[in-house]
Amino acid sequence: MKVRIYRTVILPVVLYGCETWTLTLREEHRLRVFENKVLRKIFGAKRDEVTGEWRKLHNTELHTLYSSPDIIRNIKSRRLRWAGHVARMGESRDAYRVSVGRPEGKRPLGRPRRRWEGNIKMDLREVGYDHRDWINLAQDRDRWQAYVRAAMNLRVQKPVKYAIRKVQDNREDLELNGLHQQLVYVDDVNMLGENPQTIRENTGILLEASKEIGLEVNPEKTKYMIMSRDRNIVRNGNIKIGNLSFEEVEKFKYLGATVTNINDTREEIKHRINMGNACYYSVEKLLLPSLLSKYLKVRIYETVILPVVLYGCETWTLTLREEHRLRVFENKVLKKIFGAKRDEVTGEWRKLHNTELHALYSSPDIIRNIKSRRLRWAGHVACMGESRNAYRVLVGRPEGKIPLGRPRRRWEDNIKMDLREVGYDDRDWINLAQDRDQWRAYVREAMNLRVP
Repeated sequence: MKVRIYRTVILPVVLYGCETWTLTLREEHRLRVFENKVLRKIFGAKRDEVTGEWRKLHNTELHTLYSSPDIIRNIKSRRLRWAGHVARMGESRDAYRVSVGRPEGKRPLGRPRRRWEGNIKMDLREVGYDHRDWINLAQDRDRWQAYVRAAMNLRVQKPVKYAIRKVQDNREDLELNGLHQQLVYVDDVNMLGENPQTIRENTGILLEASKEIGLEVNPEKTKYMIMSRDRNIVRNGNIKIGNLSFEEVEKFKYLGATVTNINDTREEIKHRINMGNACYYSVEKLLLPSLLSKYLKVRIYETVILPVVLYGCETWTLTLREEHRLRVFENKVLKKIFGAKRDEVTGEWRKLHNTELHALYSSPDIIRNIKSRRLRWAGHVACMGESRNAYRVLVGRPEGKIPLGRPRRRWEDNIKMDLREVGYDDRDWINLAQDRDQWRAYVREAMNLRVP
């Protein structure tokens, strides 16, 4: 009954007019997220066989329970049905003339936007029709209806997943230090390799597989980087794969975070502080002494400015230098919020000292926020299990020899230092994280601890 309510009450509201939509991977992802949210509410939670705790159903489990075609299959089937109807209208109808017409003038520079007709051709390729003249095909009603039904009932992988699987089928050495050499998030794909030849071969297969399903790689947005702690390593310059040339860079952004060729988080922390400064100056007028109450100003800082600075802080490796820079930024904002103070001796106005700021600002400071978030993420990763890549990165050990000199501080070293601050001094923190209640207590203590 719940599934019937979803299909007869909720789904028609979402799919109104979907026959004319031009979908990209981003829109498909958003629609799937919506449907999965509803299906999780319908099918409820599931008890984990290992831990005995209740958890949300994974997407694959939802698709197994929900036997009907998903929301994207519904859209593609309806779009094909409407396309066939328009193709049979004839030249006297406006809808047909819009469908086959071509705008006058020159195309603007840049990559062309995806068109509705482009979606129709991609839908047909998924069901086995790879010719361009789909309008003539639509004149055969029976055959076209067969394609419409196939589009509704076909279980296909996402296009990017298809291309990734194609690479995995053709390459057997897709592991680096025991981990996969492909990192994929929606349509952002990272190809890793021990040498340029491996990158060329794997990326070449990915490019060919992408062409089969109508996807193209944008060479302007695709970068190539050699990661090494040796600053004197010889760089090969741009890498050429097929007819495409990819620029070699020293740093690039991936999912909002800055990745450098020496694997250093200092560049990312510097960038986040700069972004925080830009956000601070955009709301600086709201922090003037006479405009809002101090409570509201603190709320603006905690809800508008601080999240910009702390984006991705769970993965940061902090040294005393970075902690100092972050505290300097926070003190600057707090001095603007709390204003100046009249000196009792001289009678002159002066800036508040750091100790006075900490006494006035009752919330945990920025470093306590980072340490608490980092511990929370560490506990989450430790509970993932060996099948997850994040866990294998955590417990894995790189191959090769350690270079000469003092070892760089690792992310795990920060975790152990944070735990020592809250009273846990054993080395085996991964086993400790399996006790969720005790780990949450340490996370809360790391947030509220006042240390000099």
